[in-house]
Amino acid sequence: MDVPGDLAPMLDPGALGIVVAGTVIATAARCGWRDCSAALAALPRLGASSFDEGANRTAIARTLRAVERDGFRAADAPLPPDPSLARLVEAYLTTGSIDALHSARRAERAAREVERSRSVRAFEYAGELAPVFGLVGTLYAITGLSDSLAASTVEATMAAIATAVLSSLYGVLTAHLVCVPLARAIERRGLREESAREALVEWLAAHIENASSERAHRFGAARPGKLRTIA
Repeated sequence: MDVPGDLAPMLDPGALGIVVAGTVIATAARCGWRDCSAALAALPRLGASSFDEGANRTAIARTLRAVERDGFRAADAPLPPDPSLARLVEAYLTTGSIDALHSARRAERAAREVERSRSVRAFEYAGELAPVFGLVGTLYAITGLSDSLAASTVEATMAAIATAVLSSLYGVLTAHLVCVPLARAIERRGLREESAREALVEWLAAHIENASSERAHRFGAARPGKLRTIA
């Protein structure tokens, strides 16, 4: 790829390689495999469509109609497209208990929070480490100045100085234009989805509780009272 003349002096593959490779390796060493895997898995979701509240609400409404028609063990009740909501609905359909729904809700929410925390933490660590490896690249370039000065080559000396400066620049830019923004983007998206998902769960739970109360009321009204015998 051709680089515009104005930007050509700003491109140093060696300095960029030190910053990127060092940041990736150090982040993996600090965070561990689980955090890094969570961070990598979160990246494609940033570019994908967000949580589809309408589709999930429609699926839940169909499930509720199936439950009202066939009972909570309705075999053909459709599940929401969101996997987490699908597991909540399945927990209710399996047991018929609102307590099972809330228990699954707490477990799913805790699992999502842990996964989101791991993703954010990995990119935050990368943001802390990138400037450090910018400094590493600077120090590495400075150590090459002694050979350049011994050879009294002006071009080599200027190249080493440029690499030293660009290494620090790459570290700062990688941290504040890539790593930290990605961490905040993952966090914002996760919180938006969490809010939408919780609203749907509240709606589902309220509907189930209202339906249970109505059935209990109808059942109580339908029970025959005691007949008095007239002597």
